[in-house]
Formats: sequence, C-alpha cells, structure tokens
Amino acid sequence: MMRLLVLILAFAVPSLGVAAAVGFDCPENLQCGCSPSGNGELELVCPSGLLSSFHLNVRSNDLARLRCKGNPRWLDLLPGARLAGTRPRSLILVSCPPPGRVQTERLVEQLEARDLEYLAYEALQSGPSAISLSAFPELRYLVLSNNRIGSVVPDLIKGLPKLMQLELRNTNIRIPPNFFEKASSLRTLELSSNNLKDLKPGIFDGLTNIRLLNLWKNDLTELQSGVFRDLTSLVSLDVHQNKISHLTIDVLKDLSNLEVINFSSNNFSALPDNLFQNNPKLKIVKLMYNKANLTVLPRKFLKNLVNLKFVSFVRSGLQRLPEDLIWGSINIADFNLNKNYLTALPAKLLQDAIELSTFAASFNDLKKLPDGFFSNTRKLRKLDLSKNHLTAINERTLEGLVSLQELDMEDNDLTFIHFNAFNSLEELKVARFANNKLTLRTGIYDIFGHISPFQPCTSLEELYLSYNNITEIYSDWTTSSARLRELDLSYNLLDYLQTDDLQFVSKSVSLDLRYNSISQVNLERLERVSANKSFVESRYVHVRLEENPIHCDCDLYSLLRYVNKEMSTAALNYMRLELGGLSCSSPDYMSGRKLTELRTKKLKCLIQSSYSRPGDPCGSDSPCDCWLRPADRALILDCAAKNLTRPPPWIDARTVERIELDLAMNRLEAMPDMNVKGYQKVRTLNLSRNNIDRVHEKLISPNLEILNLDGNNLTYIDLKILRKFSSNSSLTSKLTLHGNPWYCDCSTYDLFTFIQSNSIRMPELLRITCSNTNVSLSSISLSELCTSNNDTVILVCSLVCLLGLLVGGGVALYFRYQRQIKVWLFSKSLCLCLVSEEEIDRDKRYDAFISYSHKDEEFVVKELVGRLEEGPRPYRLCIHVRDWLAGEWIPTQIARSVEESKRTIVVLSANFIESVWGRLEFQVAHKQALSERRARVIVVLYGDIGPTEKLDPELRAYLQMNTYVKWGDPWFWQKLRYAMPHSYVSPITHSYNKTEEI
Repeated sequence: MMRLLVLILAFAVPSLGVAAAVGFDCPENLQCGCSPSGNGELELVCPSGLLSSFHLNVRSNDLARLRCKGNPRWLDLLPGARLAGTRPRSLILVSCPPPGRVQTERLVEQLEARDLEYLAYEALQSGPSAISLSAFPELRYLVLSNNRIGSVVPDLIKGLPKLMQLELRNTNIRIPPNFFEKASSLRTLELSSNNLKDLKPGIFDGLTNIRLLNLWKNDLTELQSGVFRDLTSLVSLDVHQNKISHLTIDVLKDLSNLEVINFSSNNFSALPDNLFQNNPKLKIVKLMYNKANLTVLPRKFLKNLVNLKFVSFVRSGLQRLPEDLIWGSINIADFNLNKNYLTALPAKLLQDAIELSTFAASFNDLKKLPDGFFSNTRKLRKLDLSKNHLTAINERTLEGLVSLQELDMEDNDLTFIHFNAFNSLEELKVARFANNKLTLRTGIYDIFGHISPFQPCTSLEELYLSYNNITEIYSDWTTSSARLRELDLSYNLLDYLQTDDLQFVSKSVSLDLRYNSISQVNLERLERVSANKSFVESRYVHVRLEENPIHCDCDLYSLLRYVNKEMSTAALNYMRLELGGLSCSSPDYMSGRKLTELRTKKLKCLIQSSYSRPGDPCGSDSPCDCWLRPADRALILDCAAKNLTRPPPWIDARTVERIELDLAMNRLEAMPDMNVKGYQKVRTLNLSRNNIDRVHEKLISPNLEILNLDGNNLTYIDLKILRKFSSNSSLTSKLTLHGNPWYCDCSTYDLFTFIQSNSIRMPELLRITCSNTNVSLSSISLSELCTSNNDTVILVCSLVCLLGLLVGGGVALYFRYQRQIKVWLFSKSLCLCLVSEEEIDRDKRYDAFISYSHKDEEFVVKELVGRLEEGPRPYRLCIHVRDWLAGEWIPTQIARSVEESKRTIVVLSANFIESVWGRLEFQVAHKQALSERRARVIVVLYGDIGPTEKLDPELRAYLQMNTYVKWGDPWFWQKLRYAMPHSYVSPITHSYNKTEEI
C-alpha cells in the first residue's frame, strides 16, 4: 500500500500538465501511476500483485495500447476510475489474458471505448474462448494474427455487424461450420499460414460482400466445387504456396466479379479448359513457380478476357503454348513467360495483344523467333528475350515495335543482326546485348566509318555489348546517337583506339573499354578536335581503359602526353581517361611499368628499318640498337660494345630532328665523317674507350653538342681543330678528353690554353693528365709546361745571355727590372712615353670593374675606391653597390661590367672564394683576357686565402701563371696604379684636362 502511495505522489504533479496538453485529465484518487510518455500520450501503470501490472498508453480519440506484465487481474486495471475523454478508436492488447464479457464491458466503460473501430490481440496468453466482442458494436477491424488460436467458438464474430476486415494469419485456426453466417459486412479475410488442409463446400457461406480472400501458405491439395459459392463479390483470391494439384472446372464459376487470381507455387500438372469462362472481369492471372511441370496450357485458356492486363507464368514448367492462348484478350499489358522450357513461340500468339506494353520470355530454350511475331504489338515498350539460344535477328524479327524503349537480348548465341533489323526501333532507349557472339558487321559504311545495325535507333541512350566479338567503335554511335549516355564494350576484341572514336555527338558519354585487346591509343588529333569550341562545348567523354594489353612503343606518346597533363586545357577537359593500374604489356623492356609512372621526355622505343639496306645501322642485320625518343624526335643509336672497327657509313635521318650516336667501347681507330649522309643531325657523339689516336677536321660539326673522346690514344690536337671547337662553343656544351696519353711540352700550349678557356664545358677537367708527368694539365703552369732539357738550346741561350751581358749590361739590367723601373717611373710621372698603352680601349666606359665579395665591401669602398678615384690621376671605377641596375639579371650585369671596363680588379680573399658570383665574374673576365690575348685581370690578394689546392682550377692556374698585388706590400699602390690602364699624356694636354675637369 505504501508503495502504491509513493507512485501516486510521484506522478501526481506531472499528470496535471500533461492532462492539459493532451486534452483529458488523469482521474482523481487514481490508484495507478500517470505520467507523460511523449507524442501527446499518457502512460498509466497499474500494479497487480507484486510481479504483475498493466501498462496503458493512450492518446485521446486515437490509440490505446494495453500491455500486460506477468498475469495481472483485470480488476486491478484503473480500479474504481474512468479515463474521461479518452474515447480511443483503436485498441491493442499485448500479452494479456482474454477478458471475459464482464471485464470487457468494464474496460469499454473505463476507456469510453464504445465506438472502438480497430481491435488487435498480440501474444494472447490463452485461447479466444473467453474473448467477448459484443461490447464493440462499431468494430470494423479485428486482428487475431500470430496467436495460437486453434478452435474458436462459432459465434465469435456474430455480434459485430460492421466488421469489414478479419485477420487470422498464422493462428492454426479450425473454422467451424456457419462461422461466417452473420458476417455479410466482411470485406477482407486473411487466413494465410494456418496449415489448412481442405476447405469444405459452403465454408465461406455468408460472405456475400467479401472482396479479398487470402489463403496462401496453407496445405490445401485441391479446391472443390462450391467452396466459393457465396463469394459473388470477391475481387481478389490468393491461394499461392499451397499443394494444390487439381481444380474442378467450375471451382470459380460463382466468382463473377473476380479480378485477381494467384495460383503460384502449387503442384499443377494440368489445368481444366475454360477455367475462367465465368470470370469476365479478370485483370491479373499469376501462375508462377509451379512445383510440377505444367508442360502445356489448355487451348483458349485466357481467350476473350477483355479486362485482362497482367499475365505471369514464370517458372511453371511450360514447354509449349497454344497459339490461341490469349486471343481476344486485347488489353493485356504485361505478359511474362520467364524461366520455362519453351523452345518456340507460336507465330500468332500475340496477334490480338494490341495493348501489350511488356513481354518477357527470358531463360527459355528459344532458338528462333517467327518473322512478324511482334507485328501487332505496336505499343510494346519493354521486351526481354535474354538467356535463350537465339542465333540471329532477321529483318522482320522485330517488325512492328515502333514504341519499344527497352530491349534485352543478353546471354543468347547471337552471331548475326540484319542491317535493317532495327528499322522500327526509333524509340529504343536501352539495348542489352551482352554475352553473345556479335561482331555487328553489316558491310555498310559512310564517310565516318562502318555502320552498325543500331543506326536507326536515334533515341538510344544505353547500349550494353560486353562479352562479344566486336572489334571497332561504329560510326553511327559517334555521329547519329545524339542521346547516347552509356556504351559498354568491355570484354570485346578492340585492339586500337583513336581520337575519332571518341568524337561523340552526345553531350555526355560513359564508354567502358575494359578487358579488350587494345594495344594502342592514338590521341594525336585530340587537341585539334577539342579546339573546335562549337563541337566540344558542354561535351564530356568518360573512358575506362583498365585491363588492356597496352603496347608501350612510340605510338604511346600522345596518350602519355594526356596522362602527364601536357595537352591543352580543352583537350584535358574534353574527356576523362580512367586507367586505374594500367601497365605496359609489351615490349619486354617496358613490360609491367605503369602508365601513370611514365614521362614523355623519357619515353623511347626500339625501332628497326622497314627495308634493310647495306650499312643501315637500324637494319635487321645491324649489331646496333636503334631507339626513337618522340619528345624531341631523336634517334638514339646504341652501337656501344659491339666490337665495331668503323662507324656506320650512313644514317637514315629523314624522320628525325636529332641523333645521339654511341660508339663507345669498340675498336675504332678512325673517327666518323660528320659530312656523310645523316651525320649532320648528330648532336651527341660518344667515342669513349676506342683506339683513336688523331682528331680529324671531318669530326667537327656545327650541330654537335656533346662529344666524348675520353679513353682513347690521343696525344695531341691540332691548333686548327681547337679553333673550330672554340668557334663552336655556343653549341658544344660538353667535351671529355680525360683518359688519353697527352704529352705535355711547349707544343701542348694550344691545348693548354683551350682547356683553360673551356673548363666549364669539361666536367672531367682534373682527370686530363699528362702521360709524361702524370700531373693534371689544369694544375701546371705555363713555365712548367715549356721546360726543355735540350743541351743545344741551353748552350745557345747561354751564349746569347753572355753576349748580352757584355754588350749591353745596362740594357740587360733594364729588362731584368723593367717592371720595377716602370712602376717607379710611372709613380714619379717621369718618361711616361715608356709606360703608355695603345689606345685600343678608348671607347670603354670604365677604367676598371672591381669584383669582390659583399663581405669585403668596407675595404673596397674605403680603401680601393677612395684612393683610385682621387689624386692627380683619378680612375673611373664600376662597383656593384653603386653602378649596377636594381632588378636586372646578375649574369647579364657581370658580362656588361667586364665588357665596358679596361681592367677587372679581383679582390681575392677567403670570402671571395666562397662567393658563387665572384667566381663567375673571374671566369668571365679571364675568358675575355684569353680571347683578346691581353692582361685584363688584376688580382689583389687581400688576407689569407688558405691552400691554393682548394681553389677552382681556373683561378689556381691563373695565380700560378701570373703575378698579383698583395695588400700590405709597401709598393702596393705603385704596383696597382701601374697595372691600371695608362697612356702617355703631354703636360699641356694634362693641364688642359685638369682645368676642364675643374
């Protein structure tokens, strides 16, 4: 009792608010909990003993759901109370014992359920014998399904004059005689899944207004005459999934209003003639998944049923059909014969099916269709003849199908389609022809290519042709099918694809070419085609190319340009190639490489001349390998290590722009003549590791860019050839000379000078060594180069020197110390005529350009610039910080500063050695001095620069071969001014100039 009081107190306050919300109040002094449960409901919990209770959810004027826990007593439901204003229309009792008549009356009073229309019992705890329904005179729907009812009292529903629907599914009910005697108001009766074994005639007497009767999933073996005798209003009868094998001829004679009959999943082996003769309103006939082989249907079985619209004999074991099966049934819209054993269709089967919209006869054994079979089915929209053994579609096979929109002929044995077979199919939208043996060759073509039988199908949107023997993309698909969206050609025999195959007039096409034999994809015209905006605008082609045996030769180049996004934006947007993990299938040297990892600039392919001629390095009998690189149209001749004694006598260069010839590691003693046929286009020539001992003029070519002569027997190169190499410096960017037995003496001076001035072009400069001294040619000085041990020369020189000492000791002293003398004379402005220079630089803008590291700028500005631009002989100097133009390219400014200056002063310090731009300035100035054979460079040694071995070869060589001025030397300024440009100036002129400057 205390527990009940707590519940009441707990729910008292909330119930007030909810009652106001839902429109009715919880009763006062209610001995049940009352609380909101959402959705405008009240939930009431009424305990009954310790372990049992009633749970009531109720919505005003709507639904009441009563769930029982345990085994409560009906007297404990809302004891002494009534839910005013409830008036539910539907009541569901869950897991409750059936209330007797008295308790039912009490429940109706408590819930004000006198007008209840829907009543359902779920999980009844006992049989329906105690159910009393007389308290619900307005009841229209009674649901007792899924309860173990078994036997029922005969008068269970007699007190329900307005009952319209009775559901007794899965109740194992045994219907007593006269059970429906007073049920004339009933419209729907559900008796499925009840293990019914037989139905006695008259069992349904009284159901004069019944419209739907479900008897499916029982154990009925037959339907006797008179079983439906009182069901004159029945519209739908469903007896599928029984064991019926026999029907009497008049079993349906009383069903004059029958519209739907379902005989599926039974055991029919035969059906009576004229079974439906008394059912003129029949609209739907289903006889599907018959468990026995029906073999054949009676003649005129469905004849003259003018209201018939749907017929299905799916999987009924039929082997043949009578020609007059549906004659006179002119309104059939859907006729399904799938999954039978039909080997042929009667020629006039559909002669009266003028309203037929869908016809299906898939999964049969049809080998041929009669000509004109569809002549009268002009409204047919969907035709399914898949999974048969049809071998051909003749000119008249599909005649008359002017409205056909979907055609399914998949999984047949089709090898031939007549060119005019689809002339009637102008409305066809979807065509399915996968899994056949079609080539679609018609022998007809236009200016765009071969034409397929689908040309008349101008409305075609989807075409499925996978698993056939098609070898090309037909022109009508690209030029006539303006609505085509899907084209499936996977698993066919296409071996070539080009841009023209992708010029669809349709705006958006998905093309599936997976699992074909495509070895080449030529997109050379794609950029040209995509540039035509009037054609390309709003068009998009999606192509799937996975799983094709791509041959990765030079014909791959255009496809690779697309893959590498090197084509125009319009071309890239015109279509999307889906490659997946597509990789090269051949040749062997490319096999397995993924296309997405290849690059156009590195693509090269092995080639061979079509017609082999004597001496052709690319001929079939040549030991050389010929490669073509499409990116720059280069022919790469790999003749390395072929034991050759002479180079190829000629090269076929008609189709290429450049040639790279590799003749390394052979036994050549003579060089190729660059004037013979084809050699004019040689850009790279590799003659490394041969037996060449002389460089001839015939080797020099104005187009040669790279020449490798390392590893030969060269000891000397003629000056004339070196000059030609120098004149060709703008093209020849790389020259290798190391690994040769160079003999270094005075005769090597020209080679020494050439190496010094072209060191940038010689990547292996330090490896060019003298065979007689084993010293790098770049590291020795000119004095070391010209040392001679010839006694005669020494004697003559000694006599000349002695004579000179005796005749002109003073002259000898002057020449011995002429530099010091000239420096002293120049510093004192004496005898300037002896130290003047030629006026070859009178047009140069500056006297000197100072090259220095920016870290030494303070020394340069304060010391050098300050002293040299002042005094009686000021110099015009060019320095970075003052005279260079901001933003201009640095190499250009370096070149101009050196060119416009008479001298270049290099402030050589530890900082300068680390400066990239400083080294470049020295190289430019040094190169100019060598080319003019004049002393243009003045080196000022500023501070400690460390070991000279770590200097650049050019700079080290210069310091070894030339003098320099060292900061801190007492004669520093005199030596520096002497090295600067100077000329003889008369005192008069000098005074005039000074006055003019003032």
